[in-house]
Amino acid sequence: MIKLSLALLEKQPIELAGEEPPELLGLEPDSPIVADHPIKYRLKAQKVSGGVLVEGRVATRIHGLCGRCLEPVKRKIESPELSLFFENPPGEELDLTPEVREELLLELPMNLLCSESCRGLCPHCGVNRNLESCDCAEEETSASGEESPWRALDGLELNETDDPESTHD
Repeated sequence: MIKLSLALLEKQPIELAGEEPPELLGLEPDSPIVADHPIKYRLKAQKVSGGVLVEGRVATRIHGLCGRCLEPVKRKIESPELSLFFENPPGEELDLTPEVREELLLELPMNLLCSESCRGLCPHCGVNRNLESCDCAEEETSASGEESPWRALDGLELNETDDPESTHD
């Protein structure tokens, strides 16, 4: 847990540095993204008008499978410019753990990718398009063999007019 003494903070700024276990994030072991490295933090807390300001950096490493090609991926996630404000916190200690956890969770990608240019898997034969190409043609029909309802729109030609008065209500 990341805590600081408010009594000591009244006298001087406090610098906190250390590690917390990856379980702090609360990610399930069978989730698509797993944190298995310690959460490292370097924070500075200071008393300011109306409360406590905490600034610093928090980071860890995650791993999982690419959302497009299913290859293993490892990434560093961090909140390099963490800035938290606590308005006149009560008590003798201030627990920063929930806020640090939230900041790191916000840095998690919605879809873990091996790279932004990942080409993924071929939907027909399953080959990893990053490693090899395939001869599959894009099919015009759905998996059930029926023609796509969107195919009729392929030949549609739209005429644009410059006259705003010609719109119909």
